[in-house]
Amino acid sequence: MLDGLSEAEIRLVAEYFNLSEGNEHPLALWIIGRPAAGKTTTASLLQDVLRRAGYRVELVDGEAVRSILDGAYGFSVTDRLAVFKKYVHLNQILQSRGIIPLTATIGGFRKFRDIVRSHLKNPRFIYLDCPFDVAAQRDQKGYYDKALAGELKNFFGVDIPFEPPIECEMRIDSATLKPYEIVARIMEYLNHVGLLRKISGI
Repeated sequence: MLDGLSEAEIRLVAEYFNLSEGNEHPLALWIIGRPAAGKTTTASLLQDVLRRAGYRVELVDGEAVRSILDGAYGFSVTDRLAVFKKYVHLNQILQSRGIIPLTATIGGFRKFRDIVRSHLKNPRFIYLDCPFDVAAQRDQKGYYDKALAGELKNFFGVDIPFEPPIECEMRIDSATLKPYEIVARIMEYLNHVGLLRKISGI
């Protein structure tokens, strides 16, 4: 069963996101990958590109969700699942308003991704494939070092297995491509398969 948001959380959603009505075709974009694979950087840039092109899109990332939840959850597998379901409910709210939700999250368990496919309209997974060593080198917050030293528990790829998706719509090598190159490939895919509504001049 999908966990809903409380009334207080819904009020925070209305403050955090622009919920003015859009008219986008049902679509939910999920950028997933191991920690420090480049998800948030890519998603932020993609949001900018889509907005400049005239599309209604809202970025749903860890900072947004955890701000709304106000520290109510930790990082155990159980808590991660509860938070993930909140992500999905946020996506539902945005889709109901004619807005494209653009979610950046690890999505490290197959069962988590199955929840997305069973509860959202037209979900599309974009997997940023980045080897462990490269992601660890990129990590500016020191999470990998802490996890490897045993100071940070429940970290994907260390003491929690990261299950690479085999069912994603796109797999992009984020270890070698720059963020703008990744976004260019995503836009090419979205236009090629006709997922975006036509806008005059686009």
